[in-house]
Parts: sequence; structure tokens; C-alpha cells
Amino acid sequence: MLDVSEGAAPPLGKKQENLLAAILRGVPVLGHDNEARPLAEEEARRLLRAAPAPVFPPSAEETAELNRTRPRVLHAVVGPEARRTGYVHGLPRHGVPPLLRAAGAAARAPLVLRVVYGASTQVPLRALSYVLPAVRMAARLAGSGHRDCHVQVVLAGPLGGRLNALGEETVAEQTELLAHCLQRLLSFLGPAAHSVYRASAPPRVLGALTDLVAALPPDRRARILRRLEGKGGARHEEQTLLYAAAHVLVHDRAHDRTHVPLTLRHGTPAPADPAVIDVGSLQERHFHDVRRWFARATGADDPGALILTRHSVPPYTMARGGDLALRDFLDGRHHEDDPLAAAARHDLRHLWDLLPPGPLRQLLDAPVGAAR
Repeated sequence: MLDVSEGAAPPLGKKQENLLAAILRGVPVLGHDNEARPLAEEEARRLLRAAPAPVFPPSAEETAELNRTRPRVLHAVVGPEARRTGYVHGLPRHGVPPLLRAAGAAARAPLVLRVVYGASTQVPLRALSYVLPAVRMAARLAGSGHRDCHVQVVLAGPLGGRLNALGEETVAEQTELLAHCLQRLLSFLGPAAHSVYRASAPPRVLGALTDLVAALPPDRRARILRRLEGKGGARHEEQTLLYAAAHVLVHDRAHDRTHVPLTLRHGTPAPADPAVIDVGSLQERHFHDVRRWFARATGADDPGALILTRHSVPPYTMARGGDLALRDFLDGRHHEDDPLAAAARHDLRHLWDLLPPGPLRQLLDAPVGAAR
């Protein structure tokens, strides 16, 4: 069952509850296994009634704006159309309360749809498909009249590469190539506002990661290791825990002293103090749970909202059953006779639906040095 926050807020109006329950009904919820359980209407209503009250005074005008914004946001990011055409799968376990908080906060704050890429020594072409669900969410929001939506891409390769002992020069080169291609694609797709940031890993961040891991009690440490076994590219237990802690700093500590520094590479700066919804692959559900366990160990707030896409293998890593590298695609090497993993085929088909190979290569094929 999904978590229900203690201490119910004042009840929603009947019309608003019916509208939100209709959007949430049937949304798949994924736990640690691959079973997707559709959210039942009664459970959706129970979660809605337990949602925290708005933090701002509920004047008639503000209540009206809140009642307009929440359904728009929920429909755009996880509603039936998003799941049918937007390459969106559903929510992680415990995912409804933070989504309701973010949808409510978007009534007063700018909304940021955030996509985070990890480290790679060979970025696949299908990595470009990772931003498409967020771009389409932004388009649905704009079509419904919602303004102040920003698509933010965070390239965490330098941090992930350091933690997983990957070649720093290779990771930096691949990160720069991905940044350039994402900027070309995002500029073509036309989100009104978007940004591409690159993370860094100064000593204070590495120290903060060590402190987070040290704060874990033994039982929670063991629980995280069991959940993340074989995930994230780590080779030993301490590496796994540090990589998990990096998710906490990138996603949940953006505004405190332990935050991961981000450098704007392309686009316009993300707005300050936004409502944030992360958009991530199916594997991110494991890290969302782990972020909750870190929060409980340190007394921090639970993690924010996460929408799960249909990317079943992290799009920034080459699929083991066969994949097409971004660099090879740009160089005209298709490897058409080579096998592709099912996950790679699905993600590439999603990309080809947007732009076939020829027009996509033409769009991306500006000199990398021309990128800012």
C-alpha cells in the first residue's frame, strides 16, 4: 500500500476531489519489483484527503488558483494522455503525496521538470529520448494555460564518474557531447524555457557524501545495499552507498550548504525556489526509496515528486544486449546489422517518432565546438 501522511488536511471540495481522483485512478505504481499496480480509486481518494493543507492562506482567489493548477499539473505529468503518448509509465511507491505537494506548490511558484543524467563513458543515442517526456509535459501544461514551466537537465556525469572510478577525461568528453546535442534538440523542440547544467564534485561535496553515509544506522545501510545490489555501476559496498547518497544531494539538497554545484552550459537559468518534479527512468524508483531512507536517518524531509518514464535501462548507459552510441550515429556508423536490446529499440523508436535518423543527424551535426 502507498504511504498516507498522518494528520489529514481540511477536506477538498467534492468537485476537486472527483477531478483529481479521476486523473490518478489507474496510474501504475511500481515497487522494488517490476510489478506495476494500478492505483485504485478509493486509495487515490484516501491519499487526496490526507494531503497536507496549503502553506499559504486559503483566500478565495488562492483556492481558485490552486484548484486550477493541481489538475493541470497532474494531468500533464501522469494523466491518461501522458501515459498513452508521452512515454510515461507511472509513479514510484510513496509517490502520490510528494506529487500532490509539488502540484499544489506550482500554484504559486514556477514549476521545474528536472531530468538528471548519470555518468557514461559511451553515451547512447537513445539518451536524447530521456528529455522527451518532460518536454511533452511542458507542452501539455502550456496548452492548458499554465505558465512558468521550465525543463531543467542536470548532467551529473562528473560526479558519478568520480564516485564510480570512471575515466574522467572520457566522461567529460561524453558529457560535453551530450550537452551539445541536448541543447540542439531542446532548441528545436521549443520549450519556452530550458537549461542544461553540468554538475561538479569538489571536495566539500565528497565530504558531504561521506557524512551522509556515516549517518546511516547499520540496518538502514544493509537495506540500501540490498535494494541497490547490481545497480548504478558501483563495484563495492562503500561505492554503492556514496552513489546512493549522491542522489540525495542532487535531488533533495539543492538549497543547503551540501548542494552539488551546477554550472549552466546552455539555455536560460532555472528559476529560484521552484516546485520541482523529477522525471526519471524506471530504475529511479529504487533510488527514490533509498532517498526516503536517508531522509529518515538524518531527520530531513522526504524526497520530492518523481514521475517514472518507460525507459527500463538508464538511457545514459549502453544497453548490454546491444545499443547505438551517440558518437557513432553522428559519424554515420549505424551498425544496422548489429543486435539491439529490446530497451534500446523501444527508446530509439520513441526518438524516431519525433525525428527520423536523417533529419535528427542533420539537426545535431553542428560542430561540437560551436556549443557554448
